[in-house]
Amino acid sequence: MLVNIKPVTIFTANLGSGKTEISINFSQMLQQRGEKVSLVDLDIINPYFRTRLAKDNLASRGLKVICPPGHLINADVPALTPAVRGALQTSEGYCVCDVGGDDVGAIALGMYKPYLTEDRCDLYFVVNTCRPFTRDFAGVYKMMKGIETNSRLKVTGLVSNTNLGRQTDVETMVQGYAKVSEIASKLGLPVAFMAAPKPLVPEVMARLPEVSVLPLEFFMKTPWEEAFGEAY
Repeated sequence: MLVNIKPVTIFTANLGSGKTEISINFSQMLQQRGEKVSLVDLDIINPYFRTRLAKDNLASRGLKVICPPGHLINADVPALTPAVRGALQTSEGYCVCDVGGDDVGAIALGMYKPYLTEDRCDLYFVVNTCRPFTRDFAGVYKMMKGIETNSRLKVTGLVSNTNLGRQTDVETMVQGYAKVSEIASKLGLPVAFMAAPKPLVPEVMARLPEVSVLPLEFFMKTPWEEAFGEAY
């Protein structure tokens, strides 16, 4: 069970970390608790896995998604500055931000630093130790520091999301969590939680009973999955 959640939760990481799926599912988790939630898409890096691409599906579930409208849907700039600012400053409910995808993407986040005070905001760096740039402490440290420099914010915790896409198994996630925990310890940060595909959550929790686990339902598809189906 995830507790002590601040009004604003921001997820950032390098490409392939799974931060967009985590942002969506974290928002849904809050919504299912009866909370008012806004999900903000500040990903200006990755055109294939953006929250805005799942907007209609999420809206049908009652989730408010803040992202560029209509002709700006594929723009590489945050186009709704007043709406984003309003979500970040909300006095009721929660705001969840999907920020892409490396230190360059974090520049967009830095625009809103005045509204992201330490008492209201958590900035989580999502780690997939199966990805080439976050396999070890050195890689995570380098990427995390780049994001902190450009956003002018401090990462407050790591999220363990070690996975091999649709081929992920429990052993991969358990080993990944151990590695992320070791990296977090060296950084002096907590592991906020780990994420796992919903069907695998019971087995993960049996292996790691002391760990908070966010169940993942998958919303984003690659262009080839859209064209050929998930079995491609």
